[in-house]
Amino acid sequence: MTELSALSAPAIAAAYNFGAHGTLMDVAGGNGMLLAAILNVHPALRGVLADQPHVIERAKQRGFLGGELAARASLQPCDFLHEVPSGCRAYLMKNAIVDWNDEQAHTILDNCRRAVPSDGVLLLVEPIVPDDNRPSWSKIVDLPMLVLTGGKTRTVDEHRELLAGASFRLNQVVPVVADLSIIEALPT
Repeated sequence: MTELSALSAPAIAAAYNFGAHGTLMDVAGGNGMLLAAILNVHPALRGVLADQPHVIERAKQRGFLGGELAARASLQPCDFLHEVPSGCRAYLMKNAIVDWNDEQAHTILDNCRRAVPSDGVLLLVEPIVPDDNRPSWSKIVDLPMLVLTGGKTRTVDEHRELLAGASFRLNQVVPVVADLSIIEALPT
């Protein structure tokens, strides 16, 4: 995941105005590479890396959120299958929903909805399956996701339905690279 983030983090950070929200929590953010890239592009933004305790310890060792970013970044233990911490206006998850079946994804999104304030936003960075029959990286990834994790890649409409079930409204889809997009969801 770190290598994938290294390839896409600069494009993700530049594709969306994360700074407009003031605070951003990267839920299941791993080593913090994506959050660091976003904080570097948006200098007024404050960020929280939230992940399981052992992942947070590894993130401290990797140091992506150290140096000049340390004053604007904090690390918080989290297990998104049970609870997502509150305290930020924007919440980000990259390649997190794709790893889970619809029932588990719904649980994660419900936990996010409890954390996201009424004036907040949920941002999912996910591969999007095109509606037509053209070749697509996301279609190739679908079978290994199903076999290895029980998850799946989804169309925009499938994301819209999942989000609606957790009291979010899909507001916009911002293409980033290849089939990877930022899905902006607002609380309903």
